[in-house]
Amino acid sequence: MTVVDDELELRLSSEADREWIYRLRHEVYARELGQHSPNPAGLLTDDLDEGNVYLVAALHGAPAGFISVTPPWAGRYSIDKYLRRDDHPALRADGLFEIRILTVDPSRRGELIGKLLMYAALRWVMAHGGRNIVALGRVELLPMYLGLGLASTGVAVRSGPSTSSS
Repeated sequence: MTVVDDELELRLSSEADREWIYRLRHEVYARELGQHSPNPAGLLTDDLDEGNVYLVAALHGAPAGFISVTPPWAGRYSIDKYLRRDDHPALRADGLFEIRILTVDPSRRGELIGKLLMYAALRWVMAHGGRNIVALGRVELLPMYLGLGLASTGVAVRSGPSTSSS
């Protein structure tokens, strides 16, 4: 998937994108939000990265943001760290996809990049047969998720000082 206009490109990430993705994750989730401890390398990764699909946004070729999709064939989800699937029927659905870590460069917030990345992720899931999605994101973003047609489970989880909703 590639969408290009005069300024914005939405596409699947390449191996070369991984470093700036991990650097932006560190900047936002370690330094800005305090969900993780900052580290000298300035990179934030997790054990789901190998199975995740990243969609990225670039403006004039410069990284602007990304979103992660965990497909069912990855075998596990980030939400499993916070909730027991047995307690939530929606999380037991066949072919469940997880959308998470929607991240926009701080200098680009307030633009449509976040919404476009969410839309791209929803389209990617649909194109890969997905009909069931769990999205994990900060409570402040819940109105955007609801506006895109997702429904809240009503469950809030905590990662560091930030509260997320699923």
